[in-house]
Amino acid sequence: MKKEDIIINTLEEYELLDSGDGRKLERFSTVITDRPDPQAIWSKKNQNIWINSQAQFVWAQQGERWKIEKNISETWNFSYKEISLELSCKGFKHVGVFPEHSFQWDEIMSLGKKYKDLKMLNLFGYTGAASIAGAIAGMNVTHIDASKTTIATVKQNMKLSNLADDSIRTVCEDTLKYVKRLVQRGEKFEVIVMDPPAFGRGPKGEVWKIEESLSELLSLIPSLLGNDAKLIILNGYASGYASRTFAEALEDALSENTGKIIYGDIGIKQKDFYRILTTGIYAKWIA
Repeated sequence: MKKEDIIINTLEEYELLDSGDGRKLERFSTVITDRPDPQAIWSKKNQNIWINSQAQFVWAQQGERWKIEKNISETWNFSYKEISLELSCKGFKHVGVFPEHSFQWDEIMSLGKKYKDLKMLNLFGYTGAASIAGAIAGMNVTHIDASKTTIATVKQNMKLSNLADDSIRTVCEDTLKYVKRLVQRGEKFEVIVMDPPAFGRGPKGEVWKIEESLSELLSLIPSLLGNDAKLIILNGYASGYASRTFAEALEDALSENTGKIIYGDIGIKQKDFYRILTTGIYAKWIA
């Protein structure tokens, strides 16, 4: 077991411009957003640039909402290499992409180009960046998410990324319930990606609580692995766990499988400053 923290620097279409006082200022393509982040417990480095924000997520008595400048569209596009995504300020504070996972997209694309006809399973797949990375590299991808709205965004992102409609099997279903069906059907995968929330609900009201549900999900993963399995990724955002905890849980679930576990924090380097904003954790198994 090895610890490797991942730090993402500025990308062509993403920058962490500043952070502090519980918020972060970011550029996604042409749009600058101001969003809350509980990790940013320090002071802002450059107060002056925050006036450049075009979309601000605020908490109000009536509930959370976005305040968007009149000349800014609610949706716009973001690209990373061959991956193109539609971003939006329509819902909660997330805009449709976690750019700090770009190192994982690279790893997935590299695997798909090295090995032919890999099958990939993306659980809690959100708007599909990892799934699109797999499909671009020639993998046979199954994407699971419990939100109909998010699944619709995945299909839009497939079009933006010049993928055929049938290049990714999208399933709107409770993840744990669907994984159990996959096990019953005997389906196997060489690449599995998981990004479980701390709390969530399935389309029929099924409840996901990470402290109760994750161990059951991980116990099913070995039954889904093909004989030539290559990679398993377990991501965490606001999970409340340390990266080592995820690594230990993954190693326990895969005790019968040879391979190695790598884990660590995921962070983003602030532009023009040494500060690192930690945004999540990960653990992965590689053959």
